Formats: sequence, C-alpha cells, structure tokens
Amino acid sequence: MFTKQYEQAIALIDKAYQENTELVSVDGVEYPKEFLYAKRMIAALEAFQKDASEEVYLAARCQHLFRWEIPRNTYPMDRKGYHQWRTYLYTYQANKTEDILNEVAYNADSIGIIKDMIEKKNLKSSTDSQLLEDVVCVVFLEFYLDDFIAKHKEDKEKLKRIIKNTWLKMSDQGHQAALKISFKEDVKSLVLEAVS
Repeated sequence: MFTKQYEQAIALIDKAYQENTELVSVDGVEYPKEFLYAKRMIAALEAFQKDASEEVYLAARCQHLFRWEIPRNTYPMDRKGYHQWRTYLYTYQANKTEDILNEVAYNADSIGIIKDMIEKKNLKSSTDSQLLEDVVCVVFLEFYLDDFIAKHKEDKEKLKRIIKNTWLKMSDQGHQAALKISFKEDVKSLVLEAVS
C-alpha cells in the first residue's frame, strides 16, 4: 500500500514527463519517449520484485526524469563526453526529483535514499540500489539493446564491451531475469558471447 504522498508525487512526475516532446510509438500508441521508459521501468520492477519499497519505485520512475532537458549533444560525442553527460544527468535528475518530492512534503530521509539511488551511489552496499540497477539493466537489454546494436553494428567489440559492462553491474538475480528475455537469435548469440 503506497502512501498519499507517493500517489501525489507520481501524479506530478507523470505530468512532468508530458513535457518531453520527443514521441515514440508502440503498438499504435504514442508516448513521450522518457515517459515510456519510466513505464517500462515500473513494469520491470513489478516483475522483478513487486514488494519493493516506495523509494525504489520512485527512483525507478524518475530514472530519466527531465533527461530531455540535457541532450546528449551538449557534451563531446566521444566516450569521455558520454561519461561526463551521464554523471551530470544523475545529479540533475536527482535534484529535479527532490524538488517534486518536496512539493508533496515527502519524507526527507526517504528523499535522500531516492537521490542516492538515482545518482548510482552505494551500488554494492545497498540492496535497493542494486535492485534498481538490475531493473535498469534488464530494461536496457529487453527494450533498447536491438536499437543500440543497429546503431553500432560496425563495431562488434564495442557492442560486446557494453553488454559485458551491463552484465557486470547486475546481481545473480538480475542475470537470471535477463536470461529469460526473448532475444532474437542473433542478439542472444551476441549477448552470450559477450558475457561468456
């Protein structure tokens, strides 16, 4: 059972996602791109561990909150620039989440926990942070890996490195969930090759 503040926060978070003007279509329905990502995160979390805490649910919902305000091309289009962009985004998204949670008078200690999860802190020492990371990785592998492969198909070693790095971030439970994904045969072969 979620708290009243949680429900109020979700309403504000989902309203904010509607500001994302980049739309994607799935089964004939259009969604703001990052709102679709948020919905996929929640569905994956429910499948992975339905009884997760409110803090995990909120952190999952806010993983890409306001990401559209900081486009990738605002940083150098190389590996270093990518990491700089991601690092900045973690803090930016955590602070934006804090603003919304403060609006509904959400518990201050819980806000700190949520921000830490969004900023990828305590991955190895916090079971909630690791749970969230597992869900992030499963969502990437299930919904975004195909497009990523298509974009970088000329660089198989890069693809294998990214898949391997994703795998290393996951717990054993995350690995089990990932292996249940219905990959296309060529994608499955690449994944197994990368993680073997």
